[in-house]
Amino acid sequence: MKIVENHPQRRRADLPGAGNETLESLERYWQALRHAQRIPSRNDIEPSQIDSVLPHAFILQRVAPGIARMRVAGQHLHEILKMDARGMPLSTFFAPEARDEIARLIEAAFSEPAIMCLPLNSPGSLVRPHLTGTMLLLPLRDEKGETSRILGALVTEGNTGTRPRRFEITSGARIRHESLGIQLASVQPLVQPTQQQGPNTQRPALKLVVNNG
Repeated sequence: MKIVENHPQRRRADLPGAGNETLESLERYWQALRHAQRIPSRNDIEPSQIDSVLPHAFILQRVAPGIARMRVAGQHLHEILKMDARGMPLSTFFAPEARDEIARLIEAAFSEPAIMCLPLNSPGSLVRPHLTGTMLLLPLRDEKGETSRILGALVTEGNTGTRPRRFEITSGARIRHESLGIQLASVQPLVQPTQQQGPNTQRPALKLVVNNG
């Protein structure tokens, strides 16, 4: 599978996500938060500023190399899985044969850090219509300055059907892989605290906002 190293000034119309208003709107918002070229923080995100994107949006938290879980997930992601997507690994959205590849790409998005935009395909069958999609991944910093979060969105074309869907990365398609070239603190796997913390030592998690419209 060919991976394209793409820079903003050389963006091409045939790359994944080009022309999709939902994905472009989310990236414009993320780019607007990049003061002095820094990676935006999770706490910078104001859901009210991306209201039209929320059904497709998510926030991932890195829990181990190549593994990330949904901490915030819009209604469209629930419709794809036919269940609440919050707390689920990103790999849940992918067919077993695609999970090694998505683990490698998600780790690059965290560790380089890098923008990723992936063309997706969910084959049809007698009981499932064919479905295509695009997933955008935008790195975020946590309170320690590490890129352990990702702001993203998943848009699809076609009927999701009545059963859970799983995607493959579209064979032979181009992938947008845009390394940001920013040196940050190394990303470490997240562990649960072993000691009880005071009431003011943790910032509140981002509130889930779902647009059912």
